[in-house]
Amino acid sequence: MSIHSTAVIDPGAELGRDVAVAPYAVIDAHVRVGDGCTIGPHVHISGHTTIGAMTRVHAGAVIGDLPQDHHYDGAVTYTEIGRQCVIREYVTIHRGTIEGSRTVVGDGTMLMGFVHLGHNCDIGEQVVIANGTMLAGHVEVGPRAFVSAGVLVHQFVRIGRLAMIGGGNGIGQDVPPFCMLQYDQIQGPNVVGLRRAALAEAARAAIRGAIKIYFFSGLNRPNAIEEIRATCGSHAEVSEFVAFIESTKRGICPGRLSKPRRAAE
Repeated sequence: MSIHSTAVIDPGAELGRDVAVAPYAVIDAHVRVGDGCTIGPHVHISGHTTIGAMTRVHAGAVIGDLPQDHHYDGAVTYTEIGRQCVIREYVTIHRGTIEGSRTVVGDGTMLMGFVHLGHNCDIGEQVVIANGTMLAGHVEVGPRAFVSAGVLVHQFVRIGRLAMIGGGNGIGQDVPPFCMLQYDQIQGPNVVGLRRAALAEAARAAIRGAIKIYFFSGLNRPNAIEEIRATCGSHAEVSEFVAFIESTKRGICPGRLSKPRRAAE
């Protein structure tokens, strides 16, 4: 274990084996840091926060601080960071709001510089969120999604598994799994992501078909879902796509044929 003399670590904190803590880091009581973690300079970890093994936290990050929510009343809430995550410079992650609730970051996720995760966000495994992106409270991001730089995500929005969000977008509605969004609209499937995930060609073709029917056929939601079920087979990925759409509460982002691009584009 390597703890710099200027680091401030509360006696109530728990540090695993081979943890390195850089100058001027502050680790409060109730924090648990797993084996092999690296905590960079000027990092502040507070609240009931758990950091999984082998996670690297870079300079100036703030993890587990009070939620930016007027409803928070001092209740015990949690922040859970998975194993082998990379949390880059000046990332901010706030703990949950309601008693016993939590903000979660899954194993192997990378949060690039200046990313913000609001209270009660639920980030899946192996997600990448690029520089300067800000997620409001209660946002859900599915496993292996990629959210590019400078994206703004409204509270309670869901981003599905293996979705791809282009840079600079503002998202106010759900983005289904396997989709690519740019210009605030679904453009089609996340072709590269699907291939990298090693999905079978038949499954990828079925997903492409389902996305084409739902977003670009001109059918309304019930008829589009009926058509998908009739023509796209019984692949688990298609069922996942349909179930996500049927469970939406904020609605689904439009496809590029149903919403004109901004004039600047």
